[in-house]
Amino acid sequence: MKISLCVCTNRGVKPKTVGSLLTMVAYSKDIDFHILVAERGYTIGENRNYCVVQAQKNQSDYLFFVDDDMTFPAGTLERLLAHDKDVVGVNSYSRCLPLSSTVGLMDKNGEYMHPDKHTEWEMQIPGGLFKAYFVGAGVLLINMSVFDKIKKPYFQFTTDKNGQIIHGEDGYFCNQVKKAGMEIWCDSSIEISHLG
Repeated sequence: MKISLCVCTNRGVKPKTVGSLLTMVAYSKDIDFHILVAERGYTIGENRNYCVVQAQKNQSDYLFFVDDDMTFPAGTLERLLAHDKDVVGVNSYSRCLPLSSTVGLMDKNGEYMHPDKHTEWEMQIPGGLFKAYFVGAGVLLINMSVFDKIKKPYFQFTTDKNGQIIHGEDGYFCNQVKKAGMEIWCDSSIEISHLG
């Protein structure tokens, strides 16, 4: 199996992130890694689109995004692969207070649960593997076949008429995936740290 391991950065990779990456690569015995530190582009969206193109050129089976400020257990990749999902990520939290999850929850009808409209109890992240409305791309595994089913650009920011951001690049990607009839998954059992 060939996996493009792509680290997105425009400010340098944190030493603890490098440690997590090295430990994971050493732990993963049967994977042919194509490792890319993406510094191309002005935004993280451009970084991610560049990574997709490189993974396509490399004929990778999966693309595994890791942002420059994330740490994770050595077995993270194997655990995500074991779920056999097109798009599966993890739960992490923003680097500002109050902490907010990078995972968007959805109700039983598949509609987004906005944190301002639900109680704290309703917004608790489920344990284990669950279907999500969106998931952050800080630690995210994507089957490369997904990119055959959605349009370019795969990652981009969307804004309102005043220039305020509506969706981050990863939220935009998740919307494209859902429009194409695929699902977004999250494994909240994997312990992730967002440094900073």
